[in-house]
Amino acid sequence: MSAKENLKSILFISELPDNIIDPELKTFFSDYEQDIYMLQVDHNQKLHDRFNTRKPRAIIYFKDPLKAKEAREKLNMRRLKGKALNIMWLEKDNSIRYNNEANLFVKGISQNASPREIYELFAKYGEIISCKIREDEDGNLLGYGYINYYNLDSAEKAIADLNKKNFKDSVLEIEHFKKMNERFKAPSENKTIYIKNIPKRIKNIEEIKKIFGKFGKIIWGEIYQDNSDRHYAILEFDTPEMAAKAKDEMGDKKLDEKDESGLYVDFHQKRSERKRMLTSKIGDINNKLNQEFKNCNLYVKNLPYDLTEEKMKEIFSKCGEIKSAKIGKYILVTKVKDKFENIETSYGFGFVCYTNEEDAKKAIDEFNGKYLPGYENAKRPPIFITYFQPKNERKQILNKEASQSMNQAQFVPGPYIMYPPNFMYNRHLSYGPRIYRRPQQQRQNQNQNQINQPQQQIQNNNENINNNLNSNAGESSEKGDEPSLELLQSLDTMEKQRDYLGEFLFKKIEQHPLTQSRNLSMETISKITGMILGIDNIKEIYDITTNNDNIEARIIEALKLLKMG
Repeated sequence: MSAKENLKSILFISELPDNIIDPELKTFFSDYEQDIYMLQVDHNQKLHDRFNTRKPRAIIYFKDPLKAKEAREKLNMRRLKGKALNIMWLEKDNSIRYNNEANLFVKGISQNASPREIYELFAKYGEIISCKIREDEDGNLLGYGYINYYNLDSAEKAIADLNKKNFKDSVLEIEHFKKMNERFKAPSENKTIYIKNIPKRIKNIEEIKKIFGKFGKIIWGEIYQDNSDRHYAILEFDTPEMAAKAKDEMGDKKLDEKDESGLYVDFHQKRSERKRMLTSKIGDINNKLNQEFKNCNLYVKNLPYDLTEEKMKEIFSKCGEIKSAKIGKYILVTKVKDKFENIETSYGFGFVCYTNEEDAKKAIDEFNGKYLPGYENAKRPPIFITYFQPKNERKQILNKEASQSMNQAQFVPGPYIMYPPNFMYNRHLSYGPRIYRRPQQQRQNQNQNQINQPQQQIQNNNENINNNLNSNAGESSEKGDEPSLELLQSLDTMEKQRDYLGEFLFKKIEQHPLTQSRNLSMETISKITGMILGIDNIKEIYDITTNNDNIEARIIEALKLLKMG
């Protein structure tokens, strides 16, 4: 272990028993009570994210890294309430836990063995990131598990020494862990092929069979046509070898020199299998691209809604060569002259990817905190630019910042601290420590007071907002918390009225406690905003925007429609 790894002092337990209570975990670590200055247990995953099915989790902060190492080695994979605890280091880089290079799949685990004995057996070959020995609800071993090492050499040594060896009256079978798409049936076992890019002149299955019949006996075949009038076919051969040969020799082959493209030939898969394979492949490609263009890809916020991708590329290309420029868009369904129309609408944010890091940094220095040339009068805040981060990395950083913020705000020095469940509920919000919401009756009274304001005071508020808008049109949503009814009525088109209300509505939904408690993504917030802006009656949209309880009801309704609540 390196010197840097020796400094680790925070332990992480990903899966605790469902019915765990804090004192039980405290007792589990009782030998190290004086060495622990904070223990945080998350009981409330399902309270703020009902679709999150993860088990309760815990983080244990040690004063001394050596004591943390000792506790991990001594207690790892020992049972608490019938469940073996997988105790890991809390890694700053989450990708370490998901590194499959040194991850082993172990089967043939004996029912006579305990998870602790399996852990001790494999720990001889090197430090283990994670040890998961699968059990049923009663704690009985299911016969398989996963051992993930920090070092590939450790994994290779474990395979060399333990594979096909008898342990506790059972023969272990060990191999490198494979992703789902890598575990599909081997091509040699598949007798069916899928063919597309078939020339339009070929319209029946007999012609296809005649072309592919040279590779062997065809048991069954059928030709199909999709909605775009394109033909594809499925053929089943007598043996897997025939299918494999047809795939290898006919893939990308043109049947005629006049054909625009060659045939696409691959083994036939179920839709679910193909979807999993493509999802995994796309994820791998995206991860590779994210690493390759890590400091070249920029996230740009507060874009003018009428900005096109071509214009954005033209503006940002002044700082260097651009690989791609993309604006996030969604389809807004609205009524125009009593007819429903699908309008492609900008989310107000986008991405610009440069071919090198120097140009990306130059773009940040040039445009961040400023208005784009030609859009100085757009009713939007100044442009905000930062480096793009994948969702998992961004979430990890936000959770870390939230945790640090909570620790600074509420940590009281002492030998041992236990927090109630509600503290952990707030700790997982991406926006850091939050004040508990007022009781329902108090909120209703406040809303009633706002409704009963003297008309003159409302007019004064509107005048102040109008003054702010006139002094700097680009900062309307920053300086005014509520939209001006007078200004709204002065706008001559419904499109301008919706744009005006949309800025306030988006900001209110983004800052709403329900949005933050569920950690809704920017994309989801934009979809909810678009659904509300699609209402025919502008006055109704205005009432929703100015009434927090009304906004909450609309958020809940939208989440149900999006199948998220």
